[in-house]
Amino acid sequence: MTPTRTLLLLRHAQAQETAPGRTDAQRELTAAGHAQAAAVGRWLQSAGLTVDHILCSAAVRTQQTMQDLQLTGSVEITDALYNAGSDTIIELIHGLPDDVEVALVIGHAPGIPQAAHELAHPLSSDPGAVATVEHRFPPATIVRLETPGSWSTLDRAALTQAQLAG
Repeated sequence: MTPTRTLLLLRHAQAQETAPGRTDAQRELTAAGHAQAAAVGRWLQSAGLTVDHILCSAAVRTQQTMQDLQLTGSVEITDALYNAGSDTIIELIHGLPDDVEVALVIGHAPGIPQAAHELAHPLSSDPGAVATVEHRFPPATIVRLETPGSWSTLDRAALTQAQLAG
């Protein structure tokens, strides 16, 4: 029997504005962003979630978000998540190893929010969680989706929790 899998989708924490001489991918977190990411890490810990595998965009701000979470587990940093649309994000999720039970994807808007909305099953998702992210998905927002199937066939999941940045 396939175990229930948990997918966490996280938009990076608050980043600095663009600046002359620095590319978008080089933008770093603000002090508030570092605090937001640390708060998400504490939320994951309080939820009792142990992340097995992290897919993280190669952008500086997503990697800093990941570091501030203070998680263990394997890490895959990929350029494919930078400015990725939901189709690319879901394709990367389909490629996760079968032994991963809890996966975290750290990326950007609008791809991460779009993937959350596309994957959230309208009948099995928690209405409160869906309402939380229905019209907004600010930096450091994380959603939790649960699916009994394999990663390779994931097309819908129950959105069970949504946490906006404090």
